[in-house]
Amino acid sequence: MAVIVNYVGFHPTLALDGFDYLRRQFPVERIYILYDGKRDRYGAVSRRNSEKLRQILQFFKPIMVDVNPQSFESVFSKVYAILRRECSEKKDVFIDITDMPPEAVSAITMLALMFPSVKVYIVPTDKRGDFIPAPNTPTFEDWIRSKDNKRGLKPQIIDLPGRAVRLFEDEESEKIIRILYEKGGKANSIIQLMRWCGVPNPRYNAAAKNRFSRLIDSLTRKGLVYKLHRGRHRRIELTEFGRVYARALVESSELERKIYLAGIEDLALTSEAKW
Repeated sequence: MAVIVNYVGFHPTLALDGFDYLRRQFPVERIYILYDGKRDRYGAVSRRNSEKLRQILQFFKPIMVDVNPQSFESVFSKVYAILRRECSEKKDVFIDITDMPPEAVSAITMLALMFPSVKVYIVPTDKRGDFIPAPNTPTFEDWIRSKDNKRGLKPQIIDLPGRAVRLFEDEESEKIIRILYEKGGKANSIIQLMRWCGVPNPRYNAAAKNRFSRLIDSLTRKGLVYKLHRGRHRRIELTEFGRVYARALVESSELERKIYLAGIEDLALTSEAKW
């Protein structure tokens, strides 16, 4: 059974489209509609749109929850209460962050790391930027200047748990993810993967086989890879998150290389200046 949590701001139709899609994929047991409870114009829009969504979805008897979407504490405490109740009953919870401001998104992100059965999603639009004037026109420049009309207040540092989430405890796990990515995201068997990782005689190396099996099981639990059983073989593939994370590892190496080369170049320029 699935539980859906929607925050409704300016786009109730997007929230409804996302709900309709999930409803076809999972049996929905309960819906929570979060709305902006502040007594300002944003709150007025949110309350109006959340009521519209409530009426459309009244068959599901949605539970209305007011939050201050610009308060990390408000969003965290209200949604934590929802997740503690629903996740304790082993339900999958889907949270729509499409309309949420940054403060709310940061709270939801932290909660998703605390509750394994929580899934966060967005609903992309079929049109973007249709309200922006054409570039290289006077109205485009005027529009940009008119939008840059706000001044910032004191930055709010978001407090995080003292212990960071660690995906890897060893370099070998990271190596497996990178090699899978470089090889197209999948290995036909654990033997093939071991061979790619440079293990000598992988077919007859029982100790290495056991070690790789444990590493793959760990990566599977962390949502980085999954295993497909094909007869006597187990194909190993990167999940979508595993692919994204592997790309991040590659990008990190490239960034380090650029920084290193930039440092060498600066050093060379400094040396030339001395002469």
